[in-house]
Parts: sequence; structure tokens; C-alpha cells
Amino acid sequence: MKTSLFSLFFVLVFQGASFAQLTDNTKREGDKADPAISPIYAYYEWENEIPDDCPFERSKDITKVMFTGRYANYTAADTWYLQSSTDGNLYSTWTDGQIEGFSTNSNIRSNAVGQAKVIGKDPVNLKFENLGRMWAGGANYYPCVSLIVDDVFYIGTYNAFNHEGYFNGFRYSKNWNHFTANTEPNWRNQYWINAIDPDGNFFNEKGKAKFRTVHAVNFAKNNKAEDGRIYLSAHGYSSGKGQNNWDKGDAIYLCRTDANPESITTAESYEFFAGHTKNGKPIWAKGVANAKPIVDWPNHLGSESITYFPKMDKYILMTCRLKESEENLPYNVTIFWEADEITGPYKIIHYMKDWGAQTYFPNITPQFINDDGTSAWMTVASNYSVQNINPHQNRYAASMHELAFVLKDEPFQEIKLELKNIAPLAKVWATSSEEDSKPEAVIDGIIDIGDKDKTKEWISNEGKGAMIKLEWDEEKIIDWIRVYDSPAGDRWTKEGYFVFSDGSMEWMYAAPSNSAKTPTEIKFTPKKVKWVKFTITDGIAETSTGWLPGMRLGVSEIQVFEAN
Repeated sequence: MKTSLFSLFFVLVFQGASFAQLTDNTKREGDKADPAISPIYAYYEWENEIPDDCPFERSKDITKVMFTGRYANYTAADTWYLQSSTDGNLYSTWTDGQIEGFSTNSNIRSNAVGQAKVIGKDPVNLKFENLGRMWAGGANYYPCVSLIVDDVFYIGTYNAFNHEGYFNGFRYSKNWNHFTANTEPNWRNQYWINAIDPDGNFFNEKGKAKFRTVHAVNFAKNNKAEDGRIYLSAHGYSSGKGQNNWDKGDAIYLCRTDANPESITTAESYEFFAGHTKNGKPIWAKGVANAKPIVDWPNHLGSESITYFPKMDKYILMTCRLKESEENLPYNVTIFWEADEITGPYKIIHYMKDWGAQTYFPNITPQFINDDGTSAWMTVASNYSVQNINPHQNRYAASMHELAFVLKDEPFQEIKLELKNIAPLAKVWATSSEEDSKPEAVIDGIIDIGDKDKTKEWISNEGKGAMIKLEWDEEKIIDWIRVYDSPAGDRWTKEGYFVFSDGSMEWMYAAPSNSAKTPTEIKFTPKKVKWVKFTITDGIAETSTGWLPGMRLGVSEIQVFEAN
């Protein structure tokens, strides 16, 4: 195995600052959903409760999974499988919820699959933009495949709630960064090609499906394996028995094909994993009937995703199964697995009961594997019906969580990092300030004051376009900024940008958590600067008629950190 040390714990020491408690349980609906972002490290370990009768070998290389406590929640929708593109952005499917007031629901109303663009490179500072929706294939059809390979974006859909439903194929595009809204059967547009199977059964399965809910296997280089192919996984029936729903499947299957539109959208081009030879070599065969599972464990498996980690030289499989609706386990379960080869054998790492508590659709995009190679950001959705959120950072959203795979040969180590907040050393000026509100409040070290104490925050009546400037007596080298929203819950600064004295610019894409609970963090290459200006570009306020674009916007605190 190729390994590298992961910094498993950080103690953050700030000059002249106090911290808000990480207790933001706000759960708004639609486009008003609080992102509840926290870049602050607060490590925790969820109990590993592998059942005594588990038939799988435990991993000898990865001992457990640790969570760093850092998280970010975006939108009020689910089914997110982020894919990186050569244009520098990420793209994904989405459904059953809202982005920026634009809704889609695959089961009722629009019968649609949404697509979105994600701007930014840091999971705690992203911007999600809706790119519209397309006909999903009918009621009960939902997105599953989200794949970008060789500059082509493929979206696949499946029949989620019909127990005899199947995967119904793809739509794909070489020029997809455009808003499209095609919600009628047999749609056509200039950007996307509709390659949905007319019979709704892409792999021509007979009886109970193995490849009903299909997901793309994630690889670091263009989402292709070393053999140049793309791979798809799926959860389905076990030997024709058990359950196979959007959230439940008793076995995990694998198939592959060449990485071009003709092959990916033609069922006959696929080979299916069909077991191993006596000497352990994988067998690949044409015909879905020959498919054999890579993992088979009735009553424990469900929605799945596989990501290859190059530095560990490991395939990480994640599975989630929900307890709802059918006779099943008495708990929700999220499981982590690892294997040296994509076909297995897979060994179990960590078995988590009721994390979320209701978590599904786990996946890790290779772009969000950290430089150490053993930690990454996992995207899930959680709690579409459960309200007893635990831990509190799991939301019905593109819910992102940083985690670390703890290696046997590299034991847990505690690393302390001291960060110096130099904002209190600056002079502060703003374009305008509401009466009793002072610009200097953004460097006073007081963040969460609870009530609306104007003297402890900066408020501007300009709303969008309001600007505040921090200037030092001499040049400073900085690489890190954090911004806390107003402590008042009835207004919310959602977006802005920084301009620096060296002429550079950085966007605050992600909204800080409303009411100054947790900050948004902006990291960048070290800059030598004498001043920095922050301009608000978006925000809302609560009125008697609802949340509207706000004029009274501001921030509680701006922290600027000197580069180490």
C-alpha cells in the first residue's frame, strides 16, 4: 500500500476571537435552507458495531473511519454525485427538492431529473447553480448515474419505487453548461441527446433486477480505470431473492464498457463481473444474467458507491440501507469497505448504525480526496423524514462530511496548528453603517451575541454592494479568511467577494451559517497585502411576507490569518 500521514487533529488558536457553539440545527425549506457550514475541526468517531454474524473479513489495512467534524450542506435537494470537469467546475444530478427556488420532483409533479453546476474547489466554499431539469422517463424515475468522462456528461435514470422496475438508460451531452428545461416525453434540445431505452429496461433484465439502481465508479484520472474503461456498480437482488428498492439491495454488482458514447449508451457493449476463477482472477462476461455480486449480504446493503484512492491503492465501497417502509433491520446503517481490486474481495472497515440518522446515496468525488490520500469529503443526503438529527450536521441536502481512513501502520496522531488572526491589528472603514453599528465590530472578537446588539456587529443599509475594508500599517502575508454572518436570525449575508491590495480577488461562494453559528472559510495561495476589501453581493432578510432580498445586511466578524 502507498500511504501518507494524515493530520488527524487540529487545535486552532486564534488571537482576539471567541467561538460560536456548533449547535445550529436550523432546518429551513427550499432555497432558504441554511447551509450550516463549519470549517472548524471537531473530531469524532461513530461507534463501529459490526454484527457478530458478519460473514466478511475485517480490513487489516484500515482500522476505522474518523470524522474531522468539518461539514458543509448545500441546497434543499438530494441525489448528488459530483463529477469534475475540465472547465474547472463540478457537475451533478439532483432531484426531489429545490435550488434557488427551482424545484424538481421525480415521483410527482414534474417527473424530472435535475442537473447542476458547482463552482469552487474547497468543499466549505462552493456555489451550487441550477442548470434545469429533463424528463426522467415517467413517474417514479430518478437519477442514478452521474458521470463525466472525456468531456461528455452522462446522466442515467432508474425506476425507484416499482419493485419490478429497471434502469432505463442515459441522456448525454458534450456541451451541457446551459440551462435546459425539457419536461415532456420524447424531448429534444440542442445540447443533450436522449438515449433512454424505449422499453424502460436498458440491460434487458428478466425478472428481478440486479442493475436497477446504477452508479458510476469514481476514478481520479478522467473517471476511467487504468484499462481505459468506465465501470458502473449497482445494488440489487441476491440470487433473485430479497429486496431491491432505491435504498435497499441485498447484493452489489459491477459492469464495465469502453469510455465512448456509443458503448456507454449501448447495453450489448457491457461486460458483467461473473465471479472469480479458481486462482482468483476476475471473470467478465456478456449478458446481465451472468452477473455475480462483488458483495452479497441480505438485509444489510443498499445504495452504494465506489471510489478509487490512488495513494492508498484501495477501492473504497460505501453502502447505506434505510429501515423505513419494509420489514428490515431495526436501524439505518452506513458501511465502509475496502479492496485491493475493484472486483474484491471486499473487507469491512466500519459499520455505523443511525449516523445521520437517516443517511443514503453516499459517494466521494476524486477531486475531494485530500492531498494526504487517506482523507476525503463524502457527500450524502440525510433525514428526508427523520427529525432527530444526530450528528446535527447531517441534512436533507448535498450534505458533505470530511472523514479520514485510519491506517494500521500509521496510528492516530494529534497535530496542533496555531493560527494567528491579524484582523484586530487593522484599521476598519465601511461605505456605510447603520446607527449604533460600527465597522470596528468585525474585529472585536465577539461573534455570537445572541440578541441584536448593533454595537457588536457591522450592519449596512446598502444591502448588496455594501463594502468594508481592513487595512494594516504594513504589508502582511495572509492565506486564510473566515466570515461570520450577523448574529440576528432575521437577516443573512449569503455571498460576497474579497479584493486585495495586490490586485487579486477571492469569492466567498458559500453562505456563512445564519445567525453567526459557524463561519465560511476562504483559503488561497499566500498573498502579501496591505489591505483587503469585502463586498456583499447577495443576502436576504425576513419580512412579514417572507424572506426577501435584504437591505440591512452585514457580518459579525471577519478573521484574517497570517500565513505560516
